[in-house]
Amino acid sequence: MAFNFSNFTKDLKSFGDKLTTEFNNEILPLAQRTNRIVQERIGKVNVDDISQLPSEYLELASKCNHIEQLYKNVLKITSNYENESYDYPSNAQESFTEFSKNISSRVSSLSKATTPAEAQAALINPTTGEYKPPKTLYHALSRATDGSILTSSSEPSQDPLIKGLDLYSSNLNKIANARLGQDQLIKSKFNKPLTTTLRSLISQSNNIQRKVDQKRIDYDLARANLAGCTNPAKEPQFRVAMENAEDEFANTVEDAINIMQNVLENAKPLEEFLELIRAQLAYHKLAAELLGGMVGEFEALLEENNKLSAGGHSSSRESGDFDI
Repeated sequence: MAFNFSNFTKDLKSFGDKLTTEFNNEILPLAQRTNRIVQERIGKVNVDDISQLPSEYLELASKCNHIEQLYKNVLKITSNYENESYDYPSNAQESFTEFSKNISSRVSSLSKATTPAEAQAALINPTTGEYKPPKTLYHALSRATDGSILTSSSEPSQDPLIKGLDLYSSNLNKIANARLGQDQLIKSKFNKPLTTTLRSLISQSNNIQRKVDQKRIDYDLARANLAGCTNPAKEPQFRVAMENAEDEFANTVEDAINIMQNVLENAKPLEEFLELIRAQLAYHKLAAELLGGMVGEFEALLEENNKLSAGGHSSSRESGDFDI
């Protein structure tokens, strides 16, 4: 097969033209924009030569940016609710094999919970079987205060201390489970919506703001090129380029205003924070009820313990233990 030098030359020229076009349309404008940004930031460009953006655009952009910053700052904190052991004591050393209960059904029910009450019910109701105990502060404290550590008998004890420990351990376990319910609700009804808003809505605002900046710089560069033109023959070309850049800049600003208005209309920070409050309230309300209820019961146990102690001293005296 004979080598066709003419076709090779045409292909080479076509490739060269393509590279030139890409350079003129993409690489060169990017380099010019970058240089312009640097010049503006170091104060080498006259303020009058920097196009001002409409106040409506600036206000909307500021609101969108503030919501983005709020969401990111809050998520840095509330993402901890997705880590079960965020409050687990680092110095706790437990024998998990001594605490075997089944929570498979709880986890299944918890994943379907849509209200604080459902989440609490899924976690508080006891089940049977084996499971790996949750690693939270209150679960650890509940296990550490189980009354069984003071007796080897499987029969219910009448000792006030053991009864008190069993009561405290049981209620603390319910509070700890409620905390897991709170965490699940915060994850599904607060963290997830905020993350979705950042990815779907706020990203639209960020993208259009970048495009506005780009079109603004392109327009200012076109104005500068026209103002600095010393060749009358090229002035019409620079003027057309400037007018086209001005139209693109104005249209992009208008698009940006519409997009950012839509972002602010669809972002629901107050509704999302209400869900956070509801989840926290449900947990703290249950904790307050259980802890408050134990106060009276412990006061009764203390009175019972005092009576037993007094009875023990009386028996000792009657048996002659204190005779002189």
